[in-house]
Amino acid sequence: MLEQLQRLQAHIGVLKTRLHHFERENTSLTEAKQLAETDHHAQVVQKNSIITQKQEEVDNLTEQLTQLQDQFKQLNQDATTLAERYSRLEKSTTDLKNRFQEILAERNDLRINKEKLQVQQRHSQQEIQDLQQDRDRLLQKNELAKSKVEAIIQRLSILGTAQDQHAQEIQQLAHPNAETHEET
Repeated sequence: MLEQLQRLQAHIGVLKTRLHHFERENTSLTEAKQLAETDHHAQVVQKNSIITQKQEEVDNLTEQLTQLQDQFKQLNQDATTLAERYSRLEKSTTDLKNRFQEILAERNDLRINKEKLQVQQRHSQQEIQDLQQDRDRLLQKNELAKSKVEAIIQRLSILGTAQDQHAQEIQQLAHPNAETHEET
């Protein structure tokens, strides 16, 4: 009987040590999960901020491009008008020729600016796509980490419940008479 009691006490000591170890591990995993969620949230907020900023830049560039295209169309119309006048007004050839050259230069400048803006717009759109892919990858990674942590917490929560085989063995060793009473 004393030997059985000592074995039970030793077994209880081992179980208490294991329980304490699992509680520490559970606490550590919970803290790690919270830290990972906080880090992930900060990254998502940062990426969203960058995406918003880039989207605003794209919107501004698109607006500028539209304005420049309107100006470009207007300058093309002006150039056409001046070309028609040039043929009719040979007396003011020099003045009209100079104005025509200025408009062509402006049109070329606008064309160059338009091409630059289009390149910038494509680059910004690519950056937005890259950032969105990064965000999606981070969200998937976070979900995977959550599921792993929840699985570990689930396993740890089983300890000390009726599902725990060691708890049942301790119960049987602690109350061996209860079994014989139930059988009779």
